[in-house]
Amino acid sequence: MTPNHQIQQYIQQRQFQLAHQALLTRIQQDSSDHQAYALLAELNTVLGNLTKALKIYDKCINLSALPRYYLSAAKLALFTHDPLVAQRYITKLIGTKQLSAIEHDTLANILLRLNQYTDAGRHFQLAYQLSPHIPALALNYAMHLKMSGHIDNAKTLLEVLVKRTPNDAQCQLAYSELSPKHQATARIAELNTAITQQAAPAELQRLHHAVALEYEKQAQYSEAWQHFTASKQAISSLVSYIPEQTTAYFQTLTALLNQPIAFAQCHHIAPVFVIGMPRSGTSLMEQLLATLSLQPLGETSIVPQSLKFSHDYQSNTHNITRAYESAKVTQQYAQFVTQAFTATKRFVDKQPFHFLFVDLLAKAFPNAKFVVMKRDRTDTCIANYRQLYQTNSPFHGYAFRFADIQHMYDESYAFLHCAQHKHPAQIKIVSYESLVNHPCEVMTALCQFLDIVWQEDALQFYKKDYYSATASKLQIRQPLNNQSIGRFKGKYPI
Repeated sequence: MTPNHQIQQYIQQRQFQLAHQALLTRIQQDSSDHQAYALLAELNTVLGNLTKALKIYDKCINLSALPRYYLSAAKLALFTHDPLVAQRYITKLIGTKQLSAIEHDTLANILLRLNQYTDAGRHFQLAYQLSPHIPALALNYAMHLKMSGHIDNAKTLLEVLVKRTPNDAQCQLAYSELSPKHQATARIAELNTAITQQAAPAELQRLHHAVALEYEKQAQYSEAWQHFTASKQAISSLVSYIPEQTTAYFQTLTALLNQPIAFAQCHHIAPVFVIGMPRSGTSLMEQLLATLSLQPLGETSIVPQSLKFSHDYQSNTHNITRAYESAKVTQQYAQFVTQAFTATKRFVDKQPFHFLFVDLLAKAFPNAKFVVMKRDRTDTCIANYRQLYQTNSPFHGYAFRFADIQHMYDESYAFLHCAQHKHPAQIKIVSYESLVNHPCEVMTALCQFLDIVWQEDALQFYKKDYYSATASKLQIRQPLNNQSIGRFKGKYPI
């Protein structure tokens, strides 16, 4: 066993003192041992000393500017809620280093977190081209193709992947989102066999969800619902969500409507925030606005990262209250968008969960506008239940029980109506049903609110190659239609 492997084993076995002592000995013997410093950074990351770990990665880079050190530092910066620092590491890395396939893939995932979709796609492609035989890289490239609108190419690659790796639940789920109806019966049998051979909660979650999608293609809604529920139940033990804490958070938000911020407002940017419950039409609205004169940013994460937003709504309540006293959160947001995007052009930020901070953002950015998408309660709640969300998401803890989804819907829109009353010049609530049934009328009024010009050819948004990493990545490739209105009412036993 090599010295590096020995220390990694110490860390994995939580023998931290032994690992630390061995690393100190190596560094004392050779102060230029960059591998020892990298392991020391890894050790401090495991111990939760994240700021110290980041400084140690800087030492690694000074000793040996290997791509993996830049990438590790950038990932850690994202983890410590500092995307601007992550961006600096990536800027220094891109174009200056020869990367391996795995490093291209890692870089692509970091760029996705930084909302740099074009660059991310290029690195996903490079990773796949360098090592097409690695299933994980092929899957990530296929997902990139799907999110960038190259659906047929994605389907072809995924079909190959599920044949090569039939037990890969991620591949199976990704393919079920695209597979043709005539394959549904065979796929259900294949997926049910895979379920019997699987025990890992996350894998069962994906496989049950894939089966549900196949049953939907056959209009077998009772069976589909059973598997959507099984998907949620497979992972539910890993989800921490307390509805009462969410209620308390919204009560705090409502009280904060009457509290001024204790710092200077930022007038030099005029964002358009598209917000609302997931599956309420936010992606559709983003595409319409992007076809006009607004630059699409996708779903930024600067504000929730800066607020350290998590599934713990008690901590969230404390942090949002403190944010009214300090400009740190809003300054980071303004700095990020100014550096990352064309500052002379207005932009649309489609992070649905910005509604959890809407009052703070409205007060900090007086020139900001907020478009709140609101869709029928039942349609929205079913759509959320049908969506597979990750358990480590800071936002989606509500989405694993149908009653919790209904509760989140009610709390969210009750608060948003209060916020609109407080900020009528900044917040406009748009009905999804009205939008798809009367698009020109709704968009003309909305554009007047946003002070932009409505152009009817914006309804051709589906012909554009916009990148979408959201659950609506397939729907936005279609012309505007009202087929989602009441689509599952009376079909699912809710």
